[in-house]
Amino acid sequence: MNPLTLVRETTAWVSGLSKHVKINNEALDKECEDFLNKHRIKAHKEIWADNWFHYCDIDIENEESTFTELTAKYILVLDTLNFCFWPDSEFEYHHLARGLKNALIANPKCFDADQLIKVTSETIHQWFGKDLPNTSERVRLIREVGTVLIEYFNGSIKEMILSANNKASILVDLVTKYFWGFRDSAIYKGKQVFFYKRAQIFVGDLWGAYQGRGLGKFDDIKQLTMFADYRVPQILEELKVIEYSPELKEMIKNKIEIPVGSEMELEIRAVTVHVVEKMRDYFNKGHCELLALEIDWMLWGRGEAMLDKLPPHHRTLTIFY
Repeated sequence: MNPLTLVRETTAWVSGLSKHVKINNEALDKECEDFLNKHRIKAHKEIWADNWFHYCDIDIENEESTFTELTAKYILVLDTLNFCFWPDSEFEYHHLARGLKNALIANPKCFDADQLIKVTSETIHQWFGKDLPNTSERVRLIREVGTVLIEYFNGSIKEMILSANNKASILVDLVTKYFWGFRDSAIYKGKQVFFYKRAQIFVGDLWGAYQGRGLGKFDDIKQLTMFADYRVPQILEELKVIEYSPELKEMIKNKIEIPVGSEMELEIRAVTVHVVEKMRDYFNKGHCELLALEIDWMLWGRGEAMLDKLPPHHRTLTIFY
């Protein structure tokens, strides 16, 4: 079965049953209409490579360049480590992306598969100049990536990507099949629910960095959902688009950890996915063609720009986001 269909259908099901997180459709419509009005005046699209903290050596005008794999290696390591920064209040995504960028510039071979299998906690410290939360798991996941690439894809990320035949759904399926650390799913009321956040964002980042060409060409990129994390629900709650139950709201306000796999945690993530699906449909009806991943990027960027003004985000200790 198509993994992206599983994400979309199971998260919609959770959203329909959710008791701790609700969608405020009136606020949702208002935000969408406000965006459309601004978009009609000045169209805006997020460009992945425009973020100064990302590494990208792709020359879009050169077709051969769009099949080079250094940027793809960077993206795979980036999205392997792209989870759960909140235990360190002074570390955010841009620190992760910039640290890896600097490491790659200093040593272009540092993300080769035969180097990833040798990564240690000391390596992580060298990359970022500090220890990261849950370093032992990050080391394990990086080594897993190197091991899988060597055992199944001749050490080549390019070979893995091309084996998906320009299908985002197939590449997400491959990543979750071979890399156990990317198998982002849970059980809600006895039913398996799928998110595949880091597997999807890997594909989305490839598409963004390569601008839909070469190793970033996916004929079904529209099937990707948003990437369920903690920043996007934070901004959606601030915009009143989603509303929390008094109990959940109090826990988040007081920075009380929400257990991984709990109904509260899964409802936050699932409702967020469903909200972005609704936003995408609203925009498309308004003749503004945006992908779910582009809406994710815009909301995430808006949240990052407002960090000092936003209320706390939910806190769950996990390797999936």
